[in-house]
Amino acid sequence: MSEKTIGTLSKFTGIPAHTIKYYEKIGLLESSRNEHSNYRSYDMRICTDIYECVKYRNMGFPLKETKELVKEADDRRLEELLEDRRLQIEEEIRALTEQKKRLEIFSREIRDLEKRIGKWYIEEYDDFYFRSQTKELNYDGGDYLEADGLNLADRLPVSKTTVWMDREYLSGGRSGYSWGMGIFPGEDRDWIREKKGYRHVPAGRAFVLCLKITGPYVSDGSMAREIAEAYRMFRPGTPPEAFGVRLKITYDKEGNNWNYFKIFIPLD
Repeated sequence: MSEKTIGTLSKFTGIPAHTIKYYEKIGLLESSRNEHSNYRSYDMRICTDIYECVKYRNMGFPLKETKELVKEADDRRLEELLEDRRLQIEEEIRALTEQKKRLEIFSREIRDLEKRIGKWYIEEYDDFYFRSQTKELNYDGGDYLEADGLNLADRLPVSKTTVWMDREYLSGGRSGYSWGMGIFPGEDRDWIREKKGYRHVPAGRAFVLCLKITGPYVSDGSMAREIAEAYRMFRPGTPPEAFGVRLKITYDKEGNNWNYFKIFIPLD
């Protein structure tokens, strides 16, 4: 039998019937219809067209370009489309490699944080930058996540939700803190170095405390009290300022959200 029904063709080629129907709908494939039953039937040669479509789809070509490759492209155009797709794949690999690196860094950060909850220690830190977005709990104006041409949302999790606290607030005051984004660029910092609207905190040593906390911990002062209490175990007095970098949020069975912070206080 020289022609096949769509069900037989699907079994023969291994391609789902709904895919064959869709390819036909958009003009990639053609069928003939029985004038009495209106059933589709397909010439055996359509297998070649199906396999050509699937071949290009498996290389990631969109349907529009697949149609061009199967129905229109000459030798020159085929080479152009193949080269364009190769370059796209290289960019996709670069982007995925960067995502993988960020994921691995984040995983290490939270594993380390979990082991250190409730502990304080001294560590060296790299340069970082702080972009304030609020004054206490009120927006302070400006472009927020977009500042001097940068959209910090694109930089997550290199940029992290951060709360800054001054000495007055840490000593029990009700004001003197702001929420914003802390940017930790690592070695590649040219993209942030000269940007306006960011406070640069030079590399140095820091007193570090890892906290797990819930509730309105900033507005009610509970975070400040924990920081001040831990700091007094290191030296007398109130720290001049502190940065709280939130690394993750999780929920318990009662629905309480727990915020995990790495608090660090730059030291002279």
